[in-house]
Amino acid sequence: MKKAKHQIIQFSRNYESYSYRMTTKIIAKMLHGFFLFKKRKCEILAGATTFFALLSFCPAMLLSISLVGFLTGDIASAKGIVLTSLNENIPSLAPWIMKSISAIVDQQLHTTKSSNVFNTLFLGYSLIGLISALMYGVRTIAGSRAKGGYLVEDLKSFMIGVCMSLFLGFLFVSSNEVLFKAVFFSGPEKLPDLAKTVFNLQLLPILSSIIFFTGFYKFSSGKKIALSHAFLGACSFVALFVLGKSGHWIYVKLSEQELAQNYGNFSTIVMAVVWVYYLVCSFFYGASLSNIEKENVFKIVIKDTQKSQSENLELLPEIPVEEEHFKSAS
Repeated sequence: MKKAKHQIIQFSRNYESYSYRMTTKIIAKMLHGFFLFKKRKCEILAGATTFFALLSFCPAMLLSISLVGFLTGDIASAKGIVLTSLNENIPSLAPWIMKSISAIVDQQLHTTKSSNVFNTLFLGYSLIGLISALMYGVRTIAGSRAKGGYLVEDLKSFMIGVCMSLFLGFLFVSSNEVLFKAVFFSGPEKLPDLAKTVFNLQLLPILSSIIFFTGFYKFSSGKKIALSHAFLGACSFVALFVLGKSGHWIYVKLSEQELAQNYGNFSTIVMAVVWVYYLVCSFFYGASLSNIEKENVFKIVIKDTQKSQSENLELLPEIPVEEEHFKSAS
């Protein structure tokens, strides 16, 4: 008891030193992850991945409406739920864009069955492309090569895509109050107080996102990664998402006039694309943190430098020596 008390007192005396060391370690890892992000050209990888994300947007939205309509039994309310979630998660969408999307959805929902099958197949193709782009980016950051043939890689991408689709479905249900009540609390008219608190704080989406992306970072890079590194990367990605969603108004306030002058009514579409690009960059930054190794970022090869210097000396031309000059001098 006395020993434990002594340790607590000693820790309380040195809390500033512990907090200083912890802060410096966290900041150092964040800087290492940023330099690895820049070293692997992740901003270019994020641009390619954003293309596949935009490609899968429309079929994914239509499939989501169909699934929500299957759960609720009302396709009209399902469309309202999906469009409301879309408006909440993509900041600053103009009202005319939401009306256009709603009109497109209405037109597609009343088409034939063959079109729905086509949309589903197109969604599968775009999701495989999106997952393949994410996995390629993570493996590029990790510096590992893909193993197996094209069929093996496509199967891996398909399985991971299925897992991610299930995760996104759970994320969609846990972040919408109507679906959350319909799936988890279908009996009572109102949510219990504890469930209401959990929903308002968005604990389920945050915790599930951290768990899922920790596993994704750990098993998708093709090499052994410590669980603590993968957990740090997942926490960073989720924190950047929450920070971007909460602070996007700063970007809107600073650049709204310039975007309106350059793009007119399409400025909100540009901001939506930038938002998707920001999310993909945040994902690759989390992957950089999970794959960080100090020697890989600040590696200095001394032996190769000495070898190159010796090779350069060997390539220098020989200077002829006049023997008579030395004899006369002697």
